[in-house]
Amino acid sequence: MDQKTFWREQTSQKTKSYIIWGVLGGAFLCLNALISMSFYGALALISVALVGGLTLGMYFKQSRVCALVLLVLFVLSNGISAYFIQLGVMEWILIVVFGYALVCGMLGTFSFQKEWRAYKNKNALPPNE
Repeated sequence: MDQKTFWREQTSQKTKSYIIWGVLGGAFLCLNALISMSFYGALALISVALVGGLTLGMYFKQSRVCALVLLVLFVLSNGISAYFIQLGVMEWILIVVFGYALVCGMLGTFSFQKEWRAYKNKNALPPNE
């Protein structure tokens, strides 16, 4: 069984939903970077490409590295923004929601890779829900 088949047939719904939450968080960050292109110009295109690539890596390959780098980029960019710009209540709510989505994505990718490695090394299927 390859990784795609394992994802479709053996991965728990909880793990799948966590990864989907992370992908949605990444997609909204990519959309935010696209909107910021009107303010920052072509320099924001690098951010769009980076966030989009990391999001696709998390979705298609369930990559732990992509999920972790995306979360770290989110924390760093929002930390720098909060230091230089006074953020309102709505911005803090959005930071918490997107941060939660990205943490869920990270936890989901770690869970999937743990189950996948156990199957690959010992041919042990994960327990059914």
